[in-house]
Amino acid sequence: MITIALPPEIEDRLKGEASRRGLAAEEYAQKIIIEHLPVSNATASLSDLFAEWDAEDHTDDPAEIARRNQEFEEFKASMNRNRLEMEGPGARRLFP
Repeated sequence: MITIALPPEIEDRLKGEASRRGLAAEEYAQKIIIEHLPVSNATASLSDLFAEWDAEDHTDDPAEIARRNQEFEEFKASMNRNRLEMEGPGARRLFP
């Protein structure tokens, strides 16, 4: 275990940001450190990286899941609309 002494103004900023994110200050500090440390295993596979990203983005929050799904549907519609505008009525839809 490592203990870090922070100046009061830094500690206040850490606590404020942690609170804004709904985390304890210790939990948020750990998250920041983990996210910014280089990976110790340079041979980590691409699938390991994808798994790490999936874990970072994971949520069980129904509102967040709905927001992400809506964002994806808007993206697909935009891509299809762009294809239609660029190539005309005979354009192949990217997302059926």
